[in-house]
Amino acid sequence: MMERMSDPSLAFPERRPRQPLSRRGRATILAAPLLAALLAGCAVAPSQAAPVEVTSPAATASVLPDPAVLTAKLRAVSRKGISSVAIEVVTPSGGVLASRASRKPLTPASTMKLMTTMSAVEALGPSTTFATRVVSAGTGRIVLVGGGDPLLTNKQSTSRYKPASLQALAKSTATALKAQGRTSISLGYDASLFSGPTFSPYWKKAWRGYEARVSALEINSGKLSRYRADPKPPLTAAKAFAARLTKAGITVTSISSTKAATGATEIARVTSASLALIIKRTLLISDNVGAETISRHAALANGRPGSFAGAAANVTAWLTAHGLWRTGQRIQDGSGLSPTNRLTVDALAAAMRLALADPSYRAVVAGLPVAAETGTLADRFDDKSERPGRHTVHAKTGTLRGVAGLAGYLTTREGAVLVFAELANSSQSVSYERLYNWLDRSAAATARCGCH
Repeated sequence: MMERMSDPSLAFPERRPRQPLSRRGRATILAAPLLAALLAGCAVAPSQAAPVEVTSPAATASVLPDPAVLTAKLRAVSRKGISSVAIEVVTPSGGVLASRASRKPLTPASTMKLMTTMSAVEALGPSTTFATRVVSAGTGRIVLVGGGDPLLTNKQSTSRYKPASLQALAKSTATALKAQGRTSISLGYDASLFSGPTFSPYWKKAWRGYEARVSALEINSGKLSRYRADPKPPLTAAKAFAARLTKAGITVTSISSTKAATGATEIARVTSASLALIIKRTLLISDNVGAETISRHAALANGRPGSFAGAAANVTAWLTAHGLWRTGQRIQDGSGLSPTNRLTVDALAAAMRLALADPSYRAVVAGLPVAAETGTLADRFDDKSERPGRHTVHAKTGTLRGVAGLAGYLTTREGAVLVFAELANSSQSVSYERLYNWLDRSAAATARCGCH
């Protein structure tokens, strides 16, 4: 789901013509210290990845913005109609260049996904995959077991993010059953890997119609159509699988919910993309069900329940372990959909610094949208004052009613790599365009600032 529909009151804006990549933009990208890691892709194990090479503070002192000048320029960016804003700009080594309300907890919206994905890749490892299996349940009965693949499809997809499908699983299952002389079965389905509610009690009830449930067994990201959520994802998947089996020559006599026996004989399986690729896609398009699903896997890996509460506790523990817990912060989900989540910009900036410095988080860095190019930033930085941020700002976005955020890194016109985090919350009615303008113009002002 594209992030601008995180709240039903937010309509998709008109798509503006894509800006061509300028010579300066190409040079900026080629100069970025993360380019080699990004071009290498996400499937490389951490041990094969080189750490990000960030020039030492002493060597970059001559090109860093003067904190007083940068602070003044950022304060000059209009925040009219926005109740609360917070911003922090730091060097990769942690030197603060600009800070405003940096320890004030605000609603982060989907910038929360930075914390979710970083805690998940640490718990699971980037090469982890998730299997959807079919197992035997005795004579004439099989069980479809959900393994928590957030990108499982019904029909086979050509996307590298979606290698697993019910179509392929049914074909393998039918072949195995026919080899055993069986052409008629009863079908059970098991979605017990995750627990608790599938729709968060902290989400708005108005979203139930279109926001996907979180289930260990679901197809097509839990959607019946782009704007319609599936109210019963496991049953829908089981029915789709039964239809595929029927087409492959296996009669399905009944469908029912069950739990597969521990150690049941496996008949067939399909396997998801690597966690690294799932994370990349989750951040790029701000996929809510993807974030919630991998947050449950991370919780399970650390001995916690695979539920909203277990996943939230796991992210909280990860923040605490890395010194990122701040008074007043609150984690209610993995996607950032809850309006009651709270983070500070200095925690977001510190997490981004960690992601840049530690190659085990390279999938997170690779998934950041690029201004005027990819993902949820493809149509942003769209006026003259924001132009300096195009092609050089790499950041996770966030949007809810009255809330927007941006957290990532950029390269200034003088070649300095800076980390930044920005949150804007408004208690009064304000357009998302106004929120975006403050975010994008602040980032652009930092990117173009010589500020000596």
